[in-house]
Order: sequence, then structure tokens, then C-alpha cells
Amino acid sequence: MGNVILDIRNLRTYFFTYDGVVKALDGVSFNIRKGETVGLVGETGCGKSVTAFSITKLIADPPGRIMDGMILYKGSNLLWGIEREAKFKPLKGTNRVKVTRRFRRIRQGQDRMTAVRGGGISMIFQEPTSALNPIFSISEQISEALLLHRGIPIVQGLLKASLRDPAAIVARDAAVEAAIAQLVRVARANDPETLRPAADALGRAAGLPSIGTQAYYIFRTAWADPEAKVPEIRKAMRRVQLSGLRIGGLRHKARLLELQNELRAAYMLEMRYAKPEARRRRAIALRRTASNLRGMGYGLWGVRGYVNKALKDETFWQTVALLEGVSIANPVQVARGYPHELSGGMLQRVMIAMALSAEPELLVADEPTTALDVTIQAQILELMRDLKARIGTAILLITHDLGVIAEVADRVCVMYAGNVVEIAPVKELYRHPLHPYTQGLLNSIPRMDQPDKKLESIPGSVPNLIYPPSGCRFHPRCPFAMPKCKEARPPMTVEGEGHTVACYLYNGPVAKG
Repeated sequence: MGNVILDIRNLRTYFFTYDGVVKALDGVSFNIRKGETVGLVGETGCGKSVTAFSITKLIADPPGRIMDGMILYKGSNLLWGIEREAKFKPLKGTNRVKVTRRFRRIRQGQDRMTAVRGGGISMIFQEPTSALNPIFSISEQISEALLLHRGIPIVQGLLKASLRDPAAIVARDAAVEAAIAQLVRVARANDPETLRPAADALGRAAGLPSIGTQAYYIFRTAWADPEAKVPEIRKAMRRVQLSGLRIGGLRHKARLLELQNELRAAYMLEMRYAKPEARRRRAIALRRTASNLRGMGYGLWGVRGYVNKALKDETFWQTVALLEGVSIANPVQVARGYPHELSGGMLQRVMIAMALSAEPELLVADEPTTALDVTIQAQILELMRDLKARIGTAILLITHDLGVIAEVADRVCVMYAGNVVEIAPVKELYRHPLHPYTQGLLNSIPRMDQPDKKLESIPGSVPNLIYPPSGCRFHPRCPFAMPKCKEARPPMTVEGEGHTVACYLYNGPVAKG
């Protein structure tokens, strides 16, 4: 268990509606190891998306509340203090509950989650239209995520590229001029395959890779008269050689970002220990310091805009590179556009680019390829694989597509009506599904090796979770149901290496935890 990055124990999430209490999650437990892809499957209404939103504490409140359980992220309980956020009083004669919320406690809990969201746990939402702000451009929204989670390397890169030694400046300018001349020759030859390497060479000569990205898009359509684009490149080089005022502003920004990182670290300690009084006081002090620094500014708005111009340009071209990575055809145009100007598939790719921008340790992907065609699905899944291989990102992949799960997952959790009913390595699950619900899911999909096989369906539908069935929640639809299935919920038992199931048909040892 030493390599477990996320450990969910007995998670319960309820929704308090006028009709009664919906027990969307009722005792969910599973874990995710570092660098592992875990698939979460089940019918619509089984609680997959609620699980994802519970992990990131994005449950809409009201009407939803995380009631109980633990979500341990690298040893820190993300639900620390949640029992003090609200009081619950059942209303006599009804199935309803009165909820009295303590908004100060809720705000403190949300503040603590800022230590985790983005750089620690990032999420690809199923509905990108509801996750993107319509009044900000795509580049502004992705740039915000970049600065929040990778701001210090970006600022340090700008400061490092701005040379102060005259001899070093002369040498760099000579290398840049030679790279520009080569780029002009390549652009004149109209050879797309060599244009990008030539542009990247310019970025290396300038000491700022984003200059190469900008140069590529400047010269991409300039084959008729590439010399006319040279002034634009020289204008872009202003981002490399900064004035003293801009350097001071970037150092100020770096200090602010460092304080924000310290604040996140203090929050992580607060959630890790039971008596964090000293650490809480430190977090409050850091928050005040960060607030003071944020309020210092530079006086007039025009001066602040001048100071931040290089940083804004840098994050814009890094955004373009991220959009390139998710196979968007015109990334410069898309970066300058707004969410309402894009199709659903394009918005989904923008959301994926934003989630991957922070290079998170855990990526929660809620139906990430639903709005995409088959070829783009393959590219997105390959991107997720690359992130996993490059920095060891763990992935929780939520999907209805069992074919995708078979392709990319290491382990699979099968959910039904707010409960996890089976967990197994992906090959073991597909070869030997144990739970009747898992067997029904696999029997309902076509198979290449059995083209004449008649597809089966699971009778009935997911139950009403205000009045869930007693005992095993699947028993009304189960062809193997026994009397004791209606009396008590079956325990999770171990039936093989890493293979656990909650069903009375099996009698292995009870799984720990």
C-alpha cells in the first residue's frame, strides 16, 4: 500500500431533495496506485460521476453533501473537518432531512482543497460547456491554470532568458539572427516538415522555447514573402530581453507564487494531522502575507499591464502548444476565441488541455472521449498514456465504453447503485467476471470472436436511491438472487489475486478495509 496515491474508504454522498434523501454513494471503497489507470464502469445513475465530484469536493451544495468516509490523498484526508460543516435533523413523518450549513467551515474546507486541485488532482469534466467561463477567452482560462500550477518555472524561464551580460547578449543575438535567416530559407522553400525544426531551433537560440512556437505560426503561411515576417519575430524577441521594471515585476510575481505554494503545503499538513493548531496558525499567516503581496501591485493599471505583458505573451504561446498537443487544427485562432465559438468536441479537447497543463499526479477523467470521434478518441487516450509514462500520473477513467477500459485500464471497479460490487485487474475481469452485474455488462457488448452471438440485456433498471432495495441492491435484477440477498448487503470477499467481489455466490475471505 506504500504506492497508493488515493485511498477512498466508506465514502457516503447524499443529496437532500424534496422527495427525500438520495443515497448516491453508500459505502464506496477503492484505491488508486501511483502510475496506475483504474477504470470505473457501470450504468448511468450508478454513481460514477458523483464519485469523481466527491473526490474533488465539487458536489453541488445544496442539495448534495459528503456525509462520511475518508479520501486519503498522499496521506492527507481531503474530508478532514467535514463533520463540522453541517448539522442534520430528520423531519418527522417524512423521508426528508433539514440541513443547517456552517458556511464558514465550508469555506475553510474549500480553501484547503486549493492545495490539491490542479497540480495534485485534476479533472476532465463530462460537460465542458458547464466547466468553461463564457466571458473569458480560451487562452485566458488555460493561462490561469498554467500560472497557478506552473507559474514559478514560467517566470524563472523568462528571467533566465533575459541576459544582463553584454557579451552574452551579443552572442545570443548573433545565434538568433542566424536562426531567423535559416527559418526564412525554409519558409521560402515551403517545406512544412522542416519548418517546425527550424522554428524550434530559433526558440533554443533565444533561450525561450515558446518563441519557436510563435515563429512557426508566423512563418507557416509566409512562403510567398517570408522576409516580410521578420519584423514580427524581432518584435516577439522583446519578450526575451526584459527591461528592469519588467524584471522587478516578474520577481515580485515569483515571490507571490512561492507563497501560494507554501500555503498549499501548510494546508496539506493541516489535513494530514489530527491536531494541526500550529499549522493552522501558520496557514493563516501565510494567507495574510499572500493577500498583502497581491494587494501591493504597481499603482496604475497601465504600469501593471506593461509589467505583465511578457508573462501574458509567454502563457499565450504555451497555451497554443498545449492545444496543439490535443490535435486542435488552428490552435492560435482557438486560443484567441471564446467557448461559445467552439463545437462540443473542440471544447472537450480544450478541457483536456487545461487538465493536462498542470501535469497532475492524479487525473480524474469523467467520460473524456464522449463527444469525440473515433480517431480523436485514440489521440486523446494516447495523450493520457504519454502523461502517465512521462511523469507517472495516475488516472481514474470513468466511461461506459468497456472497449476503452480493456485498452487502457490496469484495474477495473464495477459500480452499481452507489456501491462497488467488483474490483479486479482488467484481464482477470474480462476473462472471469464474477458478479452477475459484471457478467451482464460484458454479455451486452458485441464480440469480434463471436459474431453470431445474440446480445443480452440486464432486465429492469437502476433502482430509486431514495428507497433502495434492502440487502444487495442488485437482487431485484439478479438471476441468481437468494433469500439472504434481500436481508443484508454481502461483504466484499477476496476471490483471487487483486480480485474482490460483493456477492453471496462466493465465500472467500472478507477483504480488509
